[in-house]
Amino acid sequence: MKKNSKIRNYITTGCVVAGLLLPALHTARAEDAKASVSLTLSQFDNEFHSLRVTLARSMASLQSLKAAANENADLNKPYTEFSTAYSDLESQVTKVREHGTAAKARAKEHYEAWQKELTQMQNASLREKAQKRYTATSGEFEKINEKVSEAKEDFAPLAADLKDIYIYLKTDLSKEAVSSLSNTIWKMGIKARSVDGKLDDVCKQIQKVMKKMPQA
Repeated sequence: MKKNSKIRNYITTGCVVAGLLLPALHTARAEDAKASVSLTLSQFDNEFHSLRVTLARSMASLQSLKAAANENADLNKPYTEFSTAYSDLESQVTKVREHGTAAKARAKEHYEAWQKELTQMQNASLREKAQKRYTATSGEFEKINEKVSEAKEDFAPLAADLKDIYIYLKTDLSKEAVSSLSNTIWKMGIKARSVDGKLDDVCKQIQKVMKKMPQA
C-alpha cells in the first residue's frame, strides 16, 4: 500500500509540475520564434540595403563605360568594374531571395505561436484587444510581401537589361558596341532610380515591422 501511495504521489506531483511548466515552455517557444523572426528580418533588411548598393555600383560602372567610349578611352577598366558589379548584383539577388524565404518561414512560426497564446487568455475583453494587436502587426508583415512584389515588378526588367548588356559586351567590347547602348543606358539610369525608391520602400516596411514586433 505504501509503495502504491508513493507511486500515486509521484504521478500527481509529475502532473502538477507538467501543468506548471507547459505554459512556460509554450511562452518560451513563442519568444524563441519572436527572436528568430526579428533576426531574419534584420538580415533581410541588410540584404536589401546591399542590393541597393550593388545596383548603384552596376549603374555607375555602366555610366563610366559609356563615358569612356565617348572619350575614346580604354574600355577594359570600366568594363571590368561593370562585370564585377554585375556579378555581385546577381549574387546579392540570390541572397535576398534566400533571406526572404527564411523570413517568411520564421514569421509564420512566430505568428502561429502568438496566436496560440491568445487562445489561452481567459478575459474576453483583453483577448479582443490582444487579437486586434496581433491582426495589425501581422498585417504590417504582409505589407512587406506587397512592397517586395512592387519592387520586383520594376527590378526584373532592369536586371534583364543589365544581363543582356553584360552578355553583349562580353562578346563585343568595342567603342561602337558601347556607343550603340548609349540611349538604353540613359533610360536604364532613370529606371534604376525608380527601382531604388521601391527597394527603399521595402527596407522602410521591414523596419516598421521590426519596431511593431511584441517586446519580450
